[in-house]
Amino acid sequence: MADRKTIEQHAAVPAVERTPPSVAESVHYPDSDGHFLPAHPLQARAVMNVRFALQHHFDKVDNVVLEGDMFMYYEEGNPAASIAPDVYVVLDHDLGGRGVYKFWEEGKPPDFALEVISPSSKIRNAVEKRALYARLGIGEYFLFQPDLQKRGPRLVGYRLWGQSYEEMPADPDGAVHSTALGVSLRVEGANLRLRSLASGRDYAWIEENPGNLETAEAMVDAAEARAEAEAEARRRAEARIAELGALVQRRRG
Repeated sequence: MADRKTIEQHAAVPAVERTPPSVAESVHYPDSDGHFLPAHPLQARAVMNVRFALQHHFDKVDNVVLEGDMFMYYEEGNPAASIAPDVYVVLDHDLGGRGVYKFWEEGKPPDFALEVISPSSKIRNAVEKRALYARLGIGEYFLFQPDLQKRGPRLVGYRLWGQSYEEMPADPDGAVHSTALGVSLRVEGANLRLRSLASGRDYAWIEENPGNLETAEAMVDAAEARAEAEAEARRRAEARIAELGALVQRRRG
């Protein structure tokens, strides 16, 4: 079971002072940080395999938002208040054509979020993000450690109970069930194997089919090209945010 006291302490993120409407209308919410996937190869492969499996799991289901590394903004007027889960799912929700996910416009938090842990982000993901995700009302939160050399549980899932998370029990083989998505997740080597709870079907990884791998590589190439084109726009946006911040300070002064 999760330590509720610790979660509540870390979830007490101070709210920022609301941006004046005249300034908020001009606030830019960047849709890229210049990276499509995690930099570490183990992380990138695990993320792609989970996305690929979930695409097949939901291939005949309407109104499911399946995204990864898309910025999610949770405080209007504050572009710094953002998160970008490696994978997240919003059930029964309009697909839309969004470039970012703004909580105040969407009206619903994700039902599921997965973070693939890097050596440098373990504490941050396990404590800070878990607390924030609980505060935002994300129904299920999974953490996966792809490094085979790491000791201890490499997969843990949390389910929101009230305003905090409780750890989900694992099967004897280590699988953890996402009741929200209708799949189980099980560590298999440096990846996660997803299985349908309804049919018992195991979903293939992207690299288990050479054609799929070529498609994935093309997707990465296209995303990297787009990220390069967006880099300059992001720099301009940051300059604009700094300018607006100075404007707010002058008005308050």
